[in-house]
This record gives sequence, structure tokens and C-alpha cells, in this order.
Amino acid sequence: MTVGRRTGSPVPPDAEDMTLLGGGRLPAGNTRPLLELLTMYAGSGFDPTEWAAAELALQQTDDATGSWYTHPILGGVARLVVVMARASEDEVLMRVWGDERAGLNERIDTLFDVASMFRMSPA
Repeated sequence: MTVGRRTGSPVPPDAEDMTLLGGGRLPAGNTRPLLELLTMYAGSGFDPTEWAAAELALQQTDDATGSWYTHPILGGVARLVVVMARASEDEVLMRVWGDERAGLNERIDTLFDVASMFRMSPA
């Protein structure tokens, strides 16, 4: 799995075979629950060490300067690439790219609707 920070457009590398499946602005506290659900949708297990790496990298991003963090999710159902940056101390911008043939468009779109309106927490 390749993770990393990049500067510029929030389009993942090698995105020619991927489609923007969803995205939006969400409360920073919803970042981990959203990543956990995206991992589940992709057909993979969520590893807490992945979150530690994502959390650290996210702190070094800034939408205003074009510094985005790229987080690939490789699962049995789909390959997703999450690109995110801090919009402010309390908000994160996130976009999810993947193969539209996996049928996750509506689920991911709904997930962003919920994440932008409500506080999410694991059960």
C-alpha cells in the first residue's frame, strides 16, 4: 500500500482508470469513521495502524496550499483512493476515487451526506 502527501490537484496518481465516486467537506471527527466504512465497502479490514498513519499525514495537509494526502484502500470488492486535506482545524475535505463498475457510487454519495450532517462514531 502506498500512502503519501502530495501537492497540487486532489486527483490521485494513475487516475485514468478511476472515477470520482464522491466527496465533500466534513467535520474532522468524522474522518476515521468514514475511512472505516469506505474500507468495509471496498471489502477490506480496517487496520488501526492505517489510521495512525493517516491521522499523522492529515495534520500536515492544507487545502489552501494544495497539500493533499492520498490514502489507497485495496479490497476484494473495489480499489478506492481517498484524497483528503484539512480545510480548517475542524473540517476536512475528502474525495474518493475508484472503479464505478464496483457499484459504490450511491453508497459513497450517501455516506458523505450523512458524514457532513451528523457526528459519526463507531458502535
